[in-house]
Amino acid sequence: MIKLPSGKDITIISKPSLDSKEVNLRVVTSKGAEEFLNHFEFNKKQLFVDCDEDALLEIDPNLPLENKQLLWENGNLKFSSEEWKTFQESIPPLSPFLAQDNSGKDLMLAWGKKESLLSAVETGLGTYFSRSRNGKWVKGEESGHLQNLTAIYVHSNPFFIQYITGQIGAACHTGYYSCFFRELGVNDSISFVYPKKVGE
Repeated sequence: MIKLPSGKDITIISKPSLDSKEVNLRVVTSKGAEEFLNHFEFNKKQLFVDCDEDALLEIDPNLPLENKQLLWENGNLKFSSEEWKTFQESIPPLSPFLAQDNSGKDLMLAWGKKESLLSAVETGLGTYFSRSRNGKWVKGEESGHLQNLTAIYVHSNPFFIQYITGQIGAACHTGYYSCFFRELGVNDSISFVYPKKVGE
C-alpha cells in the first residue's frame, strides 16, 4: 500500500497508452489525490506511482488530449525569434517537467524554472530545478545517467514542459529505468514493472 505525502501537491499524469507521447497533466492537493485513488476504475484503466509517491501516472484509453507545441528538436529551436522572446516572458516561476524516452515511456516528473529550460535548449541535456539543492540540476551530471534530449514540447493548459530523451542508464535514483516502476491494483495491490534495476 502506498501512502501519499500529506499537505503536498500531487501531480497526476494522464495518457492513452504506456508508449504514447500524447499526455495531459494536472496538479492536485493530497486530499484531491486521495479522492482520485478512491474512485479510480482499475478494471478500465491502469495506474502507476513514482518513487517519491508524489506523482501518479494514469493510462486511460478514452482520454481527451490537449494540444502541445514543439519548441525544440535535435538542437534546433522551432519557435521564431519573436515567438521565443514572447514565450520566455510567460514561463511560470516553477512548473512541472515531464521526461519521456524516445519510445514514449514516462521516465520521471520533476520541476523546473525558466533557467532550466533555457539550459536544456542550449545544451540538449535534461535540466531541472532541484528544490532540495535550491539550484539547477542536470540529470545524470554526477551519476552519468544523462538525458540526451531529442525534442522539447510545451503544454499550456496547464503549463508544463515535456522532454523527449535518449535516457542513458537509469532515470530513477533507486536504480530503476523509470521512476514509475510500480503499478497499483485493486485492494491496494502493487506489482513491479521492471524485474531488475539497471545494471543488475
